[in-house]
Amino acid sequence: RMSPVISATLRIPILALLLFALACGPSDTLEEIRELHSAGKFTETLAPLRKIVDKDPSQAEAFLLLGTALLRTGSGGLAVWPLRKAAEATEYRVVAGMLLTEAMIESRTAPDAVEEIDLVLAIEPNNLDALMLRVEANKAAANHDDVLVAIDRVLEQDPTNLPVLVTRVTTLISLNRIEEANAALDVAQLNFDADDGTIAVGMLARLCVARALFAFENGDHETADMHFAECAERFPTERVAVEEIVSYYDRTGRYKRATQVLERASAEAKNSGVFRTNLARRHGAMGNIDVEERILREEAESRETAIAWFVLADHYVSRDLYDKAIVAFEEAVAITPGAPRLRFAYADTLVQAQEFKKAREAISRLEQSELRNLVLGRILLGEGNARGALKAFEAGIKLWPNNAVGRFLAGQAAERVGNFPRAISHYRESFRTDPGGTDAGYALAELYATQGVTADALQIANRYIQAHAKDPDAYLLSVRLAHAVGRRKIVTEGLQRLSQMPGQAAVASAEEATLLASDGKATEAVQAVEATGLDLTDPSNAIALRVLIEQLGMLEQHEKAAGLIDLSLAAHPDQAVFFELQGSALSTEGKADRARASYERALEMESTNWRALSGLAALTEKAGDSTKALALYDRAIVASPEDPGPSLAAIALVREQDPEDAVSRLVRFLDLHPRTASAANELAGLLADRGELNRAINYASRAAWFRLPEAKETVERIEKLRAAAAPASASEDESTE
Repeated sequence: RMSPVISATLRIPILALLLFALACGPSDTLEEIRELHSAGKFTETLAPLRKIVDKDPSQAEAFLLLGTALLRTGSGGLAVWPLRKAAEATEYRVVAGMLLTEAMIESRTAPDAVEEIDLVLAIEPNNLDALMLRVEANKAAANHDDVLVAIDRVLEQDPTNLPVLVTRVTTLISLNRIEEANAALDVAQLNFDADDGTIAVGMLARLCVARALFAFENGDHETADMHFAECAERFPTERVAVEEIVSYYDRTGRYKRATQVLERASAEAKNSGVFRTNLARRHGAMGNIDVEERILREEAESRETAIAWFVLADHYVSRDLYDKAIVAFEEAVAITPGAPRLRFAYADTLVQAQEFKKAREAISRLEQSELRNLVLGRILLGEGNARGALKAFEAGIKLWPNNAVGRFLAGQAAERVGNFPRAISHYRESFRTDPGGTDAGYALAELYATQGVTADALQIANRYIQAHAKDPDAYLLSVRLAHAVGRRKIVTEGLQRLSQMPGQAAVASAEEATLLASDGKATEAVQAVEATGLDLTDPSNAIALRVLIEQLGMLEQHEKAAGLIDLSLAAHPDQAVFFELQGSALSTEGKADRARASYERALEMESTNWRALSGLAALTEKAGDSTKALALYDRAIVASPEDPGPSLAAIALVREQDPEDAVSRLVRFLDLHPRTASAANELAGLLADRGELNRAINYASRAAWFRLPEAKETVERIEKLRAAAAPASASEDESTE
């Protein structure tokens, strides 16, 4: 998004230019709309403007007004299309192009924004507002060198422009051009010192943190500490300062100090909503889920704003607590019933809760067909109709081509259909459009990696990290891919950064040990966990203890493993995870009866512990009770459907006894895990055995796309069978897939 300072300097002249350009419009209706826009009343004009453009698509002025209204009501992504239409008219090319650039920045399509503002500047090369937009567009696109070029062009016309002088400092720091950054900092400081006292506090805060960042990047950590502490005292409630200060203390391992900075901002800021939300999410990231929920609920109930209820709802969605999320969304919708994105999110949550009927009712109130299509696609996907979902998503994309979420969802639908090239196309476009807006880059990297194109996958993963710098999963993905191609430096740096994130030290330790174990280095894996000094009796560090116990089992150091678990149980006898780990260790040691007792104790405490259910199922299967084992596997699948282990174990159990059940299970499994080539190949073989050759070749082709060696043989066998039974297979109904 554009910085508040630069936005403020741009909107007034753009609005003035807009009103001037439209002053002689012929339509009485448009005249009324112009008056509403000049008064800042944009929401009321959306419905009549949509009717005008639907009735007469040649009305460039109406498209311009519609795009402006959408942009000013927070729908930058939806504003792109009407502003593109307006920009086709020569008389609106400049004003529409500038608004379009702003919409693209807001909707996080920075590369497109750069191209668009360059077209405007080709017409008016000395337009200062356009030049400043070019700075912001390149900054959003992380084109640091181009940011500097754009800044120079602004300073040619306005040498004392304080916002770009500060941006110049931070950009030079990003490029590690420290000496130049120091000189730029001095220039910025001189301009601040010469000011007549009208400088916004936010700009002073930006300069303060720029000086502190310069000291840190220059290796002078003592001076950096002093400057950041000074910034914290001078600007305790300025967002730009607080965010940089918190980031600095996190980078240097002082998480408690970072939390204190946020707590102070939350307590003292006049509009503390953003700070309280960030504080809540920080607690959540550190495992304090109850604290996160309490803060967000207090914020929603005390402020009674739609955004506060929306944030609370989003929290519940992230925890899969859909009933609570729906209630929170309904509070938000009641406050702002006309907000299309809010209704979209509400309907989407209803889909995730499998309340499909209510979701259809919710989207019936959405005026925008593009939003209706996207939610309809989600409904159809939830109902198991991946083909229908893909069609709906692509219909929405036609009207909103730069919608990164729609592209991402279309990619997911294409995967479930089994059309992986199409999925890649949608993921790539989503990632290009908005690298930070969805998990498209993650999905794209995983798809390439599963196909064996690991080097390309790593390149995409590293780009994904740039846009998701605070996402632990982004670092895990990069580390795993780097390990696969022998890029040890990336592995080391990634694990180090991951370990420095709040609540992620145990995750980093577990991942390092797992990678060592995958190389056959069980002893080194044990040493890696032990060297961290983590408190392995703390349930929040159970992920590291699990890997340690597994590797001690591989080394047959069962007594040591048992001793570690005993210590954990002594400290926390009420934690199911430690009984589940005890069951796993005892099972590895061959002590089935004692392992069974530990698993059952874990399930008494936590009936949905899928690892305990799966472990107990494996013991039961080994004991010869297939029926009871299958029931336990099915409970594990319900408890954690995203984990493939229980499903694959259940499929292996029923394959010989009940091939029909195996087919049904494989179809369901591949709907959730479409990239599992071995499962697709197995399903292809079973379908071929019962004569469903068209479906069989579909699944065999999926496995072959992922370059599974045995898939080639499966494809050849099915093709021979199809050739021998061409008339029958030609009439087969493929819709049963």
